[in-house]
Amino acid sequence: MIKIENLYKTYKIDGHHTDVLKDINIDIKAGDVFGIVGKTGSGKSTLLRLINGFIVPDQGSIYINNELLTKQSRKQIIKETSMIFQNYNLLNNLNAIDNVLLPIKLRKLDVKKYYVKAVELLEFVGLKNHLTSNISNLSGGEKQRVAIARALITNPKIIFCDEPTSALDDETTHEVLSLLKTINKKYNTTIIIVSHNINVINMMCNRIAIIEEGIINDIISKTPTPLKFSSYREAIVND
Repeated sequence: MIKIENLYKTYKIDGHHTDVLKDINIDIKAGDVFGIVGKTGSGKSTLLRLINGFIVPDQGSIYINNELLTKQSRKQIIKETSMIFQNYNLLNNLNAIDNVLLPIKLRKLDVKKYYVKAVELLEFVGLKNHLTSNISNLSGGEKQRVAIARALITNPKIIFCDEPTSALDDETTHEVLSLLKTINKKYNTTIIIVSHNINVINMMCNRIAIIEEGIINDIISKTPTPLKFSSYREAIVND
């Protein structure tokens, strides 16, 4: 599904070149819920932006469905993926269902053909009574549910999640993560989650990459289960 080989990324900070990612090698299988966990500044968000094609690596290769991700191939490859953002990335001037349909409009597809599906997706995420609600009137959890419905409208094979619950309280976090689990099981959607929260990673992921100072410290397979530890490795190894 996704293969990363010998990936490097360097940024110029205050006139100095800083290695953000160094020799990253990851193999993500179809249907995985794959977690990338690390402290702030470890390079996890940069790694996600490389995988979803938002930025390009200095060295190395990324393959999605056996196709090399390049500037030229990105547009076609990314059509099979969706993104769930930390801050929802919804448009306040559109209601819930119009936000869900936004990717369809941007791809210049027939919105009318997708309207029923958008309604079904909002019902699926528990918002059947909020189809025409203004985004500003929704809670944080409801906004993230709209964002999840929007991510599903194009039938993605891969969903990227960038700290998807960091703005939510504990109860809403559990609800959103349960919804993502359901999506993974129902549609066999590959989900990649970046988070600094080990509890989120443990609840969701069957495989986890621990990233420290731009280097993959370890990749561990496990059964998803909620845990509370201060150490990333201790949390995973002691499961």
